[in-house]
Amino acid sequence: MPSLSFANEAEQYPSVADNIAAMDKDHDGIVTVYEVRAFIESKHGKNYQKKVLDDMESSAKGKSCATPFAQSFY
Repeated sequence: MPSLSFANEAEQYPSVADNIAAMDKDHDGIVTVYEVRAFIESKHGKNYQKKVLDDMESSAKGKSCATPFAQSFY
């Protein structure tokens, strides 16, 4: 009976660090919500999870009172 080795057959996925580096298009070390959206849509198509991504962008623009970006802390 042949031995089974799943390690050799496992599909290789990018690491979290690889994905973050791929999202950071301007290479400034910060991944913005806009870069996250562009990355996700590049993988899954335009308008993928549109409502979720629209809400994320709206929050980052300070249009939601629950966002930490809505007002200065100083």
